[in-house]
Amino acid sequence: MSVERGMTAQLVRRREILAQGARPIGWKIGFNITEIQERLGIDRPLAGYLTSDALLEDGATWSLGDNGEVVVESEVAVELGDDSRSIVALLPALELTDPPDLSIELEQILAGDIFNRAVAFGPRVETTEPGDARILVNGEVEHEIDAARAGARLDEMVGVVADRLAAVEEQLQPGDRIITGVLAPPHKAAPGDSVRLELNGIGGVGLSFSL
Repeated sequence: MSVERGMTAQLVRRREILAQGARPIGWKIGFNITEIQERLGIDRPLAGYLTSDALLEDGATWSLGDNGEVVVESEVAVELGDDSRSIVALLPALELTDPPDLSIELEQILAGDIFNRAVAFGPRVETTEPGDARILVNGEVEHEIDAARAGARLDEMVGVVADRLAAVEEQLQPGDRIITGVLAPPHKAAPGDSVRLELNGIGGVGLSFSL
């Protein structure tokens, strides 16, 4: 019940943001890592929302001094087709989140949109195969993920979001984008850092960080 209460509060906040003029972008997966799910007492990932007020351009610079400290999550984003379920395109994505505090109650985590601060997308390509992934920090490769693992759970994550929304009488829409969960351990951004995700079958997206 705490998940449903948290999702209900989350969607109230989303409606407030949209009423202020932001556009809906789609949704996010939270906690696709089994160990974290076990710690939180859940058996599958959570879902949050994405709106245009927290959209960054590819190549943008985030001021840690002005906007706060963040961690950077490298993710594959999917775009949904006219049936609101099938995947018609993929995009590389970087999500910025507050450093997650897992001591907070689950309901509060959801109400706060699972620590989301911003998201940036790279090129949109009509494919269902992301290819191999590389995560670079300051130009150096920190993680490499093979194509099979990078694209392994995309349909499953769409289903997770659909189910989480259905439980609170919300649903996916045609054209929604979903960032489908971290590909590798997040990077805690420091002043002067640059982080880039490259998907071999699609292209890349990068962000920089200043004081």
